[in-house]
Amino acid sequence: MKFDRILVPLDFSEYSEKSLEYALSLAERYGAQLTLLHAVVLHYEDVEEEAHLKQLEEMVKIQEKNSYERLKLQHQKAGRRGVSVTSKVIRGVSAADAILEFIDDHPHDLVILGTHGRAGVEKWLYGSVAEKVVRHSPIPVLTIHKSWSKPFAIQNLLVPVDFSDYSRIAIDAALSLVRKFNARVTFLHVIEQTIHPAYYAATIDSLFIVDPHLMERSIENLKEFTGGEVPGAEYVVKEGRAFKEIMEYAEEEACDLILMSTRGLTGLEHLLIGSTTERVVRSATCPVLTVGRGK
Repeated sequence: MKFDRILVPLDFSEYSEKSLEYALSLAERYGAQLTLLHAVVLHYEDVEEEAHLKQLEEMVKIQEKNSYERLKLQHQKAGRRGVSVTSKVIRGVSAADAILEFIDDHPHDLVILGTHGRAGVEKWLYGSVAEKVVRHSPIPVLTIHKSWSKPFAIQNLLVPVDFSDYSRIAIDAALSLVRKFNARVTFLHVIEQTIHPAYYAATIDSLFIVDPHLMERSIENLKEFTGGEVPGAEYVVKEGRAFKEIMEYAEEEACDLILMSTRGLTGLEHLLIGSTTERVVRSATCPVLTVGRGK
């Protein structure tokens, strides 16, 4: 995994400040070029008369000018650290769509952006730019949660594995980071199989009790799937809800990056199945790097 060109969408919030700081540190390590991007969101659907449209255009131009001035400050900050940087202000009917269109037209290797970590009613009302970009971006996306405050580090890496082809992409990316940063990696598999109700009646509430050799077999399968035993790697198997176990393990072990695959589910498929990856992106407090989108 090589990052030569990194895209950093900014909305000038404290969350995007964190993503920029992370991007600067990563760019320094890879000698990468940064593109700072701000999207001015338009609301043409509210404009019917030509005079009002002209007024909107003038307002947008003022917003663009102000955005360039604010980007200029971030540009100078990056320049002082010796990072090559360009800045761009674009227009779009939504920030996420504008970012995705920019990625299609301007090739990059990675997107880094902050996430507000919205949930529940707030998420349904406002949506999530980060989650939409994670779902649709053709390139890897690294999200920085609003609560993340630790200095940049990639030393303790967590890689959830579900034995899909997408997981293989995440494994390859993880091993590249392990070599680059001399990091240690934990491969985690979560078993979500539901226990038959009859077992609950017998006060057996774990598959590891029903099948005493399940843990051993699962770890051996995990080692084989990841290409053989990786020096210094940890292999962990848990039972429960995947997204919950991933987040709890990352928190307990003070992981500084979760790297996982996403299948890029959209439309009805996404609504019915949901996405473990998106739940982790929304709620995990450490940075999350997603790779391997389905086409």
